[in-house]
Amino acid sequence: MGDRGIYHTGNRLNDLTGKEWVFSTRSVINKAYPPSFQLHLRSQHGGQKPPELCAELIRTFTKAGQRVLDPFAGVGGTLLGATVAGRSAVGVELNPRWIEIYREVCRLEGIAAQEVHCGDSRQVLRSFGADSIDFILTDVPYWDMDRRRRSKGKFKRAGGVATDRRSTKLSPFAGEEAEVEIAGIGGQEEWLTLMGEVFTQARRVLKPKGYMAVFIGDMYHSGRYHMLSALLANLLQDLDLTMKANLVWYDVSKRLNVYGYLYEFIPSMTHQNILILRKP
Repeated sequence: MGDRGIYHTGNRLNDLTGKEWVFSTRSVINKAYPPSFQLHLRSQHGGQKPPELCAELIRTFTKAGQRVLDPFAGVGGTLLGATVAGRSAVGVELNPRWIEIYREVCRLEGIAAQEVHCGDSRQVLRSFGADSIDFILTDVPYWDMDRRRRSKGKFKRAGGVATDRRSTKLSPFAGEEAEVEIAGIGGQEEWLTLMGEVFTQARRVLKPKGYMAVFIGDMYHSGRYHMLSALLANLLQDLDLTMKANLVWYDVSKRLNVYGYLYEFIPSMTHQNILILRKP
């Protein structure tokens, strides 16, 4: 295949050549992605992911003709990535505002929108056939961290951006910006319960031996580091998903912030975890 290298017809996972396969297995993704796909619109959702990064993951874990699911679609990073990678995809998103932005991006870019459902994944995914999805790629909603308490200044939310909780662009999964509220995401246990319910349905629709990739940032809050990635990884393994890797996306474009200067070490997080799991 020319400069791409040699493609082995026995490759059961993807359409990558040997050279590309080696590159795709690196555990740290240390690159920034330029503004694209109407970023000025997509960035209204503080958790948007670069479609090009999503496309790379989709190419790694799927072959041509296979289908991708995102149960927390947001403004469509996974859906756009699937389009870039030449795959079909379906998304589920609770907030119609984000779906409208995704469809407007597609209109402005002159590309066909992928299938997207507005609703709660816990219910919507019940209508999907079992073992019908080849790959799941998603970015989970953040733990609310007891948002109902008044914030004292700044805090670190997952993903590494310092923001005032009263002005963040990211609505909580149950919050004032959502058109439909889902109760019970105010604390860690409620968040884990919600994740378990959604991923139980997601696992059901994933084909046997299919992969799942989940973006999850850790968080520094209230004087301590919260390893949300470990909590979520343990939950997903309890759902009989096999942990295969923890990729780290080091976003070199993230600006550093000064936290705790002169009195305490507080991390300025410039990375997110991408949990890789496989259904037996």
